[in-house]
Amino acid sequence: MESQSVSITLAQMLNLYATGRRDFSHFDFHEAWMPGLELPGIDLSLANLVSANLQQAKLAKARLSGCNLWRANLCGANLEGADLARAVLIRADLSGVNLTAADLRCSDLRLATLHRSSLPQADLRQANLSYTDLRGADLTGADLRGADLTGANLRGANLAIAQLQGACLDRAWFDEVDPPHPELSSSL
Repeated sequence: MESQSVSITLAQMLNLYATGRRDFSHFDFHEAWMPGLELPGIDLSLANLVSANLQQAKLAKARLSGCNLWRANLCGANLEGADLARAVLIRADLSGVNLTAADLRCSDLRLATLHRSSLPQADLRQANLSYTDLRGADLTGADLRGADLTGANLRGANLAIAQLQGACLDRAWFDEVDPPHPELSSSL
């Protein structure tokens, strides 16, 4: 039996959050306007946030696993330590987002924009990053084992000590001025 989404207004959610409630899993917030909200530790697992505006939101250590964030605007948001495992982030705008130590295992980030995002120590194992814009992203120490980076734009990205074993880098774009790195080949 599939679980149903529950609709709630933003004002109702904020009132409940202020009283100490953190679990808003399975709720429907599609197209919600929530820029700049501070909701650290909130649980939005399996919530519907399709096309939601979460620009500059402060969601450190939030639980967003399995969440649908298709075409969501998360520009400049703080998602440090957030759980986004199995989240749908197709075509989401994550420009300038802080995803330090975030869990993005098995997430779908196809065609997402992560331009100048901060992803040090992020767990991106088995994530689909096909045709994702990662220009200037900080992926220092990120775990990209088994990730699909087909056609990803990695120009200017910092991949220092990133784990890339088994990652697919077919047609990925790297800085043209630097010679290709043998450790970044798709045969890993």
